[in-house]
Amino acid sequence: MRVETLLSLLVVCFCVGAGGEDDGGDEDLHRSTFDEQLKTLEKQFANHLGIHRYRPMEVPKFKDLLDLTGITQELQTRTFTNNIQDRIICGACQALIRNLQRNAITIEVVGTAICKLYISLNTWTLNDFCQQVVRVNKPILEYIVKNSRILTPEYACSVLLQNENCYIHHPSLSWRLEMPEGGPTLPTKPPSPPGDLTRPLKVLHLSDFHVSHDYEVGGISNCGYPVCCKRGLGNPIKGRDAGPWGDYNCDIPPWFYANTLNYINNTHRDIDLIYFTGDIVDHSIWRASEEENAREIAHVFRQLAESFPNVAVLPAIGNHESVPLNIFAPPYVTEPGLTQRWLYELDGDLWSRWIPKEAVANVRRQGYFSVLANHKLRVIVLNNNVCYIYNWWLLYDTHFLKEQLEFLKTELTEAESHGQFVHIVAHVFPGDKECIEPWEVNYNSLITRFSHIIKGQFFGHTHTDGLKVFYSKIDGSPINVGFNGASLTPYTKYNPNYKIISVDPVTFDVLDVETYSFNLTEANLYSHRTPLWKRLYSLKEAYDLSDLFPENFDMLAKRLREDRHLFDQYWRFYVREGDASLRDGCNQDCREELLESITRTESLST
Repeated sequence: MRVETLLSLLVVCFCVGAGGEDDGGDEDLHRSTFDEQLKTLEKQFANHLGIHRYRPMEVPKFKDLLDLTGITQELQTRTFTNNIQDRIICGACQALIRNLQRNAITIEVVGTAICKLYISLNTWTLNDFCQQVVRVNKPILEYIVKNSRILTPEYACSVLLQNENCYIHHPSLSWRLEMPEGGPTLPTKPPSPPGDLTRPLKVLHLSDFHVSHDYEVGGISNCGYPVCCKRGLGNPIKGRDAGPWGDYNCDIPPWFYANTLNYINNTHRDIDLIYFTGDIVDHSIWRASEEENAREIAHVFRQLAESFPNVAVLPAIGNHESVPLNIFAPPYVTEPGLTQRWLYELDGDLWSRWIPKEAVANVRRQGYFSVLANHKLRVIVLNNNVCYIYNWWLLYDTHFLKEQLEFLKTELTEAESHGQFVHIVAHVFPGDKECIEPWEVNYNSLITRFSHIIKGQFFGHTHTDGLKVFYSKIDGSPINVGFNGASLTPYTKYNPNYKIISVDPVTFDVLDVETYSFNLTEANLYSHRTPLWKRLYSLKEAYDLSDLFPENFDMLAKRLREDRHLFDQYWRFYVREGDASLRDGCNQDCREELLESITRTESLST
């Protein structure tokens, strides 16, 4: 979620000690007045933080906050080319680092200024959030600043902003894997047996629970913090209206999680496998601790195992499971407080009921594994949180990402040699400008090389019900599809959901994806009864698809551009008809971003 994007600016406060040269080459700003330039920076700051409906500040107030950071004078003397809006925020990022390097301002002042700006744009009233977030991140940031050999203003802003107009070529961003020789050895569409001979496999896709164990019914849903409805949080004068089944500003109460598992178990008795694409811990990231996260993770997996005692669960780690949020160190970093070894060992223990010993060993190392669901289907579960641009360790080293990508390559090669098919399960959706370039480029190369055996990719993280069409890096043809599990939490402004995936038992192609949801407003109005889950839509039926092969999704992407009614339906499903989202609507910028995201699997591709 975008709340953690604030950290991408706070990290700048700590990244100055590593040095770096002024990039020079300043050009004239393409704005008639500096006030207009400040308005552009304010808009880009809000956009980068995901604040699409922010409250604009008066220019003098915004300028006063920038003056605290010391970058106002820097921006007045800098010049930018091509996309001026993106270049301005890039220039601000680099100018901030340079001023910190010159000791012109302090970390505390910068952190205060950034937090005030972030809070003002969001109309929040919190007062201790930034202090606590900085505290939990400080030890890792200090270690990276002291020891990193690659950290410069230009490199840091290339990673944190993930924008082609703020990007430099660097060895840590440019490495590539060697692809195995060969190509497709199995037909892309092998014939399926007649439908009356065997039934499809049924896979339950769950994602992004974010269970709030201190959820308070009648709590404050407009509490002034990034997530609300929690005991002791917020001012009662704003109204105590947190519903018993959740709120669009909040994560889910534990009884809602239990009720959902019970409902699914009683309703879908033919589930063969469960894919969970991560995120258990709620969004109160300023309170995170290893002890508390471990308790919540253990509770959620125990309840999942009790609800489905005879079904294997194949889970991916979410970025919210780590402490601090998003932080996943290289395997050679083992010092307590710097590594997530505690998380990997915990998950290894909890998941051992579902996966074999050799897979548990991989989980204990870096949180990824591979299993044979049966003799023909290999499921590869990745911990691609390591590629997340808010993983501070990317400012220290990126080459450690190769280990997991080499693992993926080896598993795909093994599957190919044994005539097996593959499903890939991970948390972070590629192509959404949140995953570092070398991971995405190499991942897409592997999808191209092994697309003939990869029958489905399943992600989470965004909380939205989106699709990704992968294209060949050789000839540009559509070759694969990624499906997002959206979220059980309604945070923010979505109705909860889960998915049932029908899979061909011979080819392991995805035959259909059915999304089940309920209206949160209605559930809270009639709180005496269990929420009325319903099948929101079938992917195949809703878009009139003959099958779910990549070619049809490529055509669907084109149809969505041409048919506004069809796009409106896609967007309604994207937010699961959440009342709060429907009230906001999807403007032209929203529409363009959604359309582009369907066919973008590399964030820096144009």
